[in-house]
Amino acid sequence: MSRFLAVTTLACVAATTVSGRTIGARTTVPPTYDQGYLEPYATYHARYLALDCQDKHDTLFFESCCHPLLATQSLSDRPEECNPYPSSTSTSATSTLETTSDSEVYTDGYATYFYQNGVAGACGTVHSDYDMIAAIDQDRYGNSGAVSALCGQKVKITNPANGNTVTVTIADDCPTCRNSDSIDLSVGAFEQIADLSEGIVSIDWEFVN
Repeated sequence: MSRFLAVTTLACVAATTVSGRTIGARTTVPPTYDQGYLEPYATYHARYLALDCQDKHDTLFFESCCHPLLATQSLSDRPEECNPYPSSTSTSATSTLETTSDSEVYTDGYATYFYQNGVAGACGTVHSDYDMIAAIDQDRYGNSGAVSALCGQKVKITNPANGNTVTVTIADDCPTCRNSDSIDLSVGAFEQIADLSEGIVSIDWEFVN
């Protein structure tokens, strides 16, 4: 199957997984998905669901927003309406680093979780589902095609609902996080602060040395 034909059928593949998905979780990569040519499937699938693309077939919105990006593209190449979680503030990796030595606690974010699927994160390393790692919002991460200055930074995350905490290392970016204070966790890290069945929980977090 050519790459063109594969891309045009991927929206249908994503739609067939909707009824069985776990909120916040990335799914198994379909065999027709070209991970090297296209954006990571987990990123595409999460955005597809967040935009309700399964209900928007045969519309201009679907054509503009519901197909996967090429690996060389970013959401900024598409209309603003294609971003399901536009951040209220845009913080570069450089300006974020200036605050890592401070004790500022971010309280407006949410934690989700994702499966690694043997795929390297934006920082360039492959991890297991039970490594204590996380993907930070793309506005904070910066250019997803490069290794961010935030890669390797440690973050302490607290679930205010139960007081559970976990410390993780930034290893990836999260283009579908709800806002710039949200973080996508590995399965193992999420389990330290909440049950997987919750899918998404409010969090407080801070950079730690």
